[in-house]
Amino acid sequence: MPLILHVEDENVVRILYKEVFEDYGYEIVQASSGEEALRLLRHVAPDLIILDLKMPGMGGRGFLQEFRLLNLRIPVVISSAYPYPENAPQNSSIDAYVVKSGDLKELVRTVRGILSGDSRNPKGRGPR
Repeated sequence: MPLILHVEDENVVRILYKEVFEDYGYEIVQASSGEEALRLLRHVAPDLIILDLKMPGMGGRGFLQEFRLLNLRIPVVISSAYPYPENAPQNSSIDAYVVKSGDLKELVRTVRGILSGDSRNPKGRGPR
């Protein structure tokens, strides 16, 4: 069962993502901040990370800066309501961008594609 690390500060969003991804057969561990996610990475080896950008403390961009220094080869999917500029330095650390929504079909499809090696998920995909 693939393991996903979900980094999100909003409790209701964490609950929704956990329920949906577990229904699809994924195991999910969650962190409420970038700092907590970095601590978790010392003890767990997720197959993929779903990352919010805007969080108190270390947000998604700060997490990506630190994550890059770890040289881990873990795909990262940004799930955020905020725009992510194509030319951001951290852009090389992400595999996809999905606009946050209550309907998680696109996010689930993106995660499945990345974990299955489907090349139709463009790197750094921005909102439509």
